[in-house]
Amino acid sequence: MEVTDNPPDAVNKFVTVGLQCSPSMTNAATQTDVYKSDAAVQWSADVDYSVKKDHTYTGKYEIELGKPVQEDDVDNSQDLFLSDDELSEQSQPQYSHCDPEYIASSSEFSQSTQGSQASTNTHKENRLFLVFEEQLNQLLQRCLKCGSLIVQEEVKELKNEGSQLTLELTCANSCSYRWQSQPTLSGTKGTGNLLLTASVFFSGIHFAKFERFCSNMNLKTISEDTYTSLRKKFVFPVIEKMWIKEQSTVLTNMKSQEVVELCGDGRCDSPGHSAKYCTYTFLDAQSEKVVDFKVISCTQVSSSNTMEIKGFKDALKTIEENGVKVSTISTDRHPQIIKEMRVSNPEKHHEFDPWHVAKGVSKKLATEAKRRECEGLGQWIPSIINHFWWSAQTCEGNAEVLKEKWISVIHHVTNRHDWPGNRHYHQCAHEPLDETDQRRKLWLKPGSEAHNALVKVVKHKRLLKDLDHLTKCIHTTKLEV
Repeated sequence: MEVTDNPPDAVNKFVTVGLQCSPSMTNAATQTDVYKSDAAVQWSADVDYSVKKDHTYTGKYEIELGKPVQEDDVDNSQDLFLSDDELSEQSQPQYSHCDPEYIASSSEFSQSTQGSQASTNTHKENRLFLVFEEQLNQLLQRCLKCGSLIVQEEVKELKNEGSQLTLELTCANSCSYRWQSQPTLSGTKGTGNLLLTASVFFSGIHFAKFERFCSNMNLKTISEDTYTSLRKKFVFPVIEKMWIKEQSTVLTNMKSQEVVELCGDGRCDSPGHSAKYCTYTFLDAQSEKVVDFKVISCTQVSSSNTMEIKGFKDALKTIEENGVKVSTISTDRHPQIIKEMRVSNPEKHHEFDPWHVAKGVSKKLATEAKRRECEGLGQWIPSIINHFWWSAQTCEGNAEVLKEKWISVIHHVTNRHDWPGNRHYHQCAHEPLDETDQRRKLWLKPGSEAHNALVKVVKHKRLLKDLDHLTKCIHTTKLEV
């Protein structure tokens, strides 16, 4: 198979199938009954039945031992490794030039048939095996054209083929041809080189580790330069094409939605204020699919601190230009994004990710619990965070209900489970605690240092203000992962 007009299109199936790693049988039309093959090539006649059974395939042609091979029984399709001149020679009867002691076995007819159709089989129908050179030499003892013995002294191996093994073979009858261990693909020196490139890239491993792995077991593989070249020439164009196709489908589906809720978050290539790149991504909360992302370089903005807000603006602009009407956006508590939503997008509801808020509350409580005077507060932190999530999930979009439920935790930790004065939430939602549960809990004493520290964190002005942006409880967990 040659890729000439549009390499990314032709190689797309190789990149995709190479990641599935699911073995599938070869086309049955190209197979023969292996257990009926030449015993000298396959196995002895008295081999155990179970072994034969495990290696039996159903084929279109049955070539039995001792039965003359008919001309119609052999597929005369073009061989992958033969030139046009060699094909014309092969089409003529060559039995007069063959080794008189050589008798073609059915397995070699099967091998010829399978090899001739290797270029037409899809990659999904081929399995890959780890073959040792010593074992491979046993299969390359005779010429594939006339059956004469291969002159081992004249076997030449072509270098710089990556994972592919290419041999120049010459037999005793002066037949010369080239044998390759992989199907040909223009610009790759073997399909396996492209599959290795795609597999290493999509697996997320560094090429240096993969190269060291191959070196440890003396496995013939591609170089880093070949990996970089094939990745740029084939893998990246296929990824871009598939991304554009998928993004178009996602945007089309979102246009028909009356309520569109997006989750946004930015990620820098390094922590701190020295980041060089920032990737800002928007996720559709309903379908949980990525809608768009932007990669921002620090050279595009005044400082690395402003990369995230630029990525936010550019990505949101692209989504809205495609006809999507965004109603709600959930982000972290980035100050610049909060201002952008308040000033430039007042018609959109701005939600905060509950996970980020809960993480901030947990850190503050952990800091307070380290003080000697606040002994006993630390064991309540997991329960307090769970209560925070429960409050956000059960507020039904009402910010006042959310605040009253959240603040009620300062009463619960003191073994007080009902209180007057609130408009919506007057008592704990859990079942009444029996005496055993009450004795087991290490309640905080009202007015103690630990309780006062908890009240300080729970009733912090900024936290209570942020609760107004948690009423829909749209978290960005999928995007974070």
